[in-house]
Amino acid sequence: MKQIMPVIHALTTIFASTVAMAAEEGPAEQMTFLGDWLPRLVNFGIIAAILIYFTRKPIRDFFKNRSAEIAKAMQESKEARERAIAALEAMDRKIKDLETETNKLIAEAQTRGEQDRKAIIEEGKKVVADIQTQVKQGIDIEVQKAKTALAVEAALLSIDLAEGRIKEKISSQDHERIIKEYIAKMGDKH
Repeated sequence: MKQIMPVIHALTTIFASTVAMAAEEGPAEQMTFLGDWLPRLVNFGIIAAILIYFTRKPIRDFFKNRSAEIAKAMQESKEARERAIAALEAMDRKIKDLETETNKLIAEAQTRGEQDRKAIIEEGKKVVADIQTQVKQGIDIEVQKAKTALAVEAALLSIDLAEGRIKEKISSQDHERIIKEYIAKMGDKH
């Protein structure tokens, strides 16, 4: 591009000077093709041929370099697109993996929750069984206490009844004899 700018500048200068020369001759003069235009066309042809000869290599190099730059930019764009597609696919895989992992964690949590629920139910059943056993033992103890109390009560009643009968059947002589025997036994023990 830097090599083409001087050539373009030279062409515009030549064109401007040709227009200026044509303007100086004035409008009154008639122009003829052979007298006026042919020399100008020949001059223009010579200048154009010189310019083409000296600028063809820089222009060709410019367009070749520009084509190479465009091709390079297209290749870089293609590579960037491929990288973006690969990154998008990787992101999609990560999202799918994350969804799979999330579903797996949810399933594990549900399984653990179900196991915990069953364990709590089993523990509750054990506690109920223990409480029932304790209540039964308590009832058995209370029944035994009641039986013992009833037996004591019955014994006391039997004793009272027996005492009442004995009092009815024992005479005062039997009573004195029992006291003397008791005192004698107590005396022997000392």
